[in-house]
Amino acid sequence: MSRPIRTPRAPLTLLSAALLAALSTLAACGGGGSDAADEVLDADTATSYGANAALLSGDAATALDTSVLAAQSVVATQATVAAAHEAAQRVSASAVTNLTVDCAGGGTALLTIAGGSAGSVLNGQLDTGEVYTLAFMDCRGAAGAAVVNGALELTVLEATAGTLSVTTEATGLSVALPRGSASLNGITTRSVSSTTDGNGTTQLTSHFTSPSLALTTHYNGRTGNFTLSAADITRQATLVNGVLQASSINGTHTLSATLPSGSSSYTVATQGSATYDAAGLPTGGAWTITLPRVAVGLSIADALATITVDQGKDGTIDRRVTVPVSRLASDAG
Repeated sequence: MSRPIRTPRAPLTLLSAALLAALSTLAACGGGGSDAADEVLDADTATSYGANAALLSGDAATALDTSVLAAQSVVATQATVAAAHEAAQRVSASAVTNLTVDCAGGGTALLTIAGGSAGSVLNGQLDTGEVYTLAFMDCRGAAGAAVVNGALELTVLEATAGTLSVTTEATGLSVALPRGSASLNGITTRSVSSTTDGNGTTQLTSHFTSPSLALTTHYNGRTGNFTLSAADITRQATLVNGVLQASSINGTHTLSATLPSGSSSYTVATQGSATYDAAGLPTGGAWTITLPRVAVGLSIADALATITVDQGKDGTIDRRVTVPVSRLASDAG
């Protein structure tokens, strides 16, 4: 009678060692579900974080300012047209509902105004208590200004000479920027003051806060989806005849990204004011980028960006890289 063939058993200790080795290898490869914040941050990833930190909040603030300026231009144009119509027809208008208005720099906007009085609705200015609903269609607030599309609802909290406080709700609000388009969805509270001299130069100071503002970018042939939360940003801008010349921002926000390469979230704070040229590229400034276990520093001067990585946030710089600002423009979004 033949005996069954028995396969020799590995000792239990050998199996345990092999299992532990396999688990260690899996964890090292990220298969164990380790937090990305525990990983060593390489120079390329740090540069990408720096690019988004430096550019995206500036783009969001620029898009907000551009759309509100376009709205103010539309309101002023509508009032001028209405006054001419009243003079010709000898009929007083008292309401604005779904009225198509030609934008000063091209395109159109569909405008509805609620609240206020008959006189204030048609005075061409934003007045306390009024609510403006606009749908922009390739609208430019001035010749040469950025093109705006999408919807904006604007509620005037307070309006005085040279100052304005509003809440805005953006829905698919898209602004064409030199590097591509930026689209906003969400609610902000915004205050702004401005002065314009006899040469058409406007100095604009705006401050906006938002608990959560969705930003979609279309830059360099790719799409990025971001959320700016706990945003508290002040922007100063110089415009000539409604066209942006330069700007600066300072403030803080948390930036969350959902990209093909993965997801990330970190807080961003400027150190003083960061400056930008007419195309929205940073020309100077410093930022701190804080992750759970890593601190990234970014400084820009002389068309160069220096990125530092403090792994473990112990005050020691573990790696440093310097790249042209153009690299930030290509990495952002």
